[in-house]
Amino acid sequence: MERKLNDSFREVDNKLGVKYPKNQTTRIMQRSLLLFKKSIKSDATYKVYKHHLDHFMKCSGYPKGEYDELARVDKDEVQKMIEDYIMAETSDPTKSPNSGAVRIFGLKVFFEMNEFELKWKKILRLLPKKVKRTGKLAYTTRDIQEMLSVAKNIRTKALILFLSSTGVRVGAIKVLKMKHLKDMPLGCKAFCIYEGDVEEYWTFCSPECSEVLEKYLAKRKQDGEIFTPETPVFLAQNHNGDELLPMSEFAVYTSIRRTLIQAGKRDPNNTTYRRHEKMTCHAFRKRFLTILKNTPNIKMATAERLVGHLTYKDEENRAVMTDSSYYVPILEELFDQYKLAIQNLTIDDMVRIKVKETELEGRTKIISEQEKKAHSMQNRLFLLLLGQLKKNPNEIPEGFTQADIDELKYELDSISA
Repeated sequence: MERKLNDSFREVDNKLGVKYPKNQTTRIMQRSLLLFKKSIKSDATYKVYKHHLDHFMKCSGYPKGEYDELARVDKDEVQKMIEDYIMAETSDPTKSPNSGAVRIFGLKVFFEMNEFELKWKKILRLLPKKVKRTGKLAYTTRDIQEMLSVAKNIRTKALILFLSSTGVRVGAIKVLKMKHLKDMPLGCKAFCIYEGDVEEYWTFCSPECSEVLEKYLAKRKQDGEIFTPETPVFLAQNHNGDELLPMSEFAVYTSIRRTLIQAGKRDPNNTTYRRHEKMTCHAFRKRFLTILKNTPNIKMATAERLVGHLTYKDEENRAVMTDSSYYVPILEELFDQYKLAIQNLTIDDMVRIKVKETELEGRTKIISEQEKKAHSMQNRLFLLLLGQLKKNPNEIPEGFTQADIDELKYELDSISA
């Protein structure tokens, strides 16, 4: 039973990008770690918590991976170790004063699952005073234009445009595969995000993004890559032989940060903790949702659905849960809303003008068709009334005046002549 559990956990770890040494392929996961992992429902949360648990063990002088040994330490000794660890971590100027809680939560889960009754209230009081949160601003179109101007390869350009026009979380990129793409009208693409998960949703990318993404995929095909439905949309730069690994969250962050440095928007020599007004990756998502909400005729619930929010705040700051049971719009209905924002989501000024021209051409065509239809209906009505007047020249049809009849009689006399 324990081996079966370990095999299933190893499969999840492989999806998260965890690499095991060759001599560990048959190793059984220690029970203390099994309990820890089983208690966490989210793979992403487990990865974060385990990272902080491993860091705690390293700082406390315990051998890497010896979780059962840590679970056998005396309770009072563990209490002291955690207190010393938190005080040391929160004194580090390169780390945010607001990030201490997440370090504690990972340790709390591990030790509670291994039946340690520790004084967590005392530990929490060791956290420093929180500082004002930054990172609330979204990227401007000009910011993204400057990033694209210094991006050195097609993958980075495609990545920047993808984040800009879809608003997806960075964590969605590593699980995005070719089978999750679908072509849409106007040169756009649809993406199924977190397929098979309770948080699954659909979003779209602009024609501008779609064009660059196609060039990126075409380059990979030219390099000899064979595409299947399971092929990652964004590929890691370095591969292990024939194994194609998806781009990790860290790789996405590093790529965007490097581009920001090249654009002069980040100081590469700054090693102290500093959260910027515009978060490295999340500022794309903020821009996307801001544009959708500011676009007329896009419903608030649809805008939130296009970023995968299960709950959101309305205009009066009240929490609202999206109705995923009864309000289930089809893909085309979602796209009808998304395309209203394509012009403002577009980055390149010239491409935006083309989008505007295409939009105007579409409206002109619709108006022309409506005018033809109205003219046809008028002709049919005119002929119908002429027929009635021929039969009963002295009878005024309902809804018309004598002046209308006189005009029609004049037309009838002109036709007869």
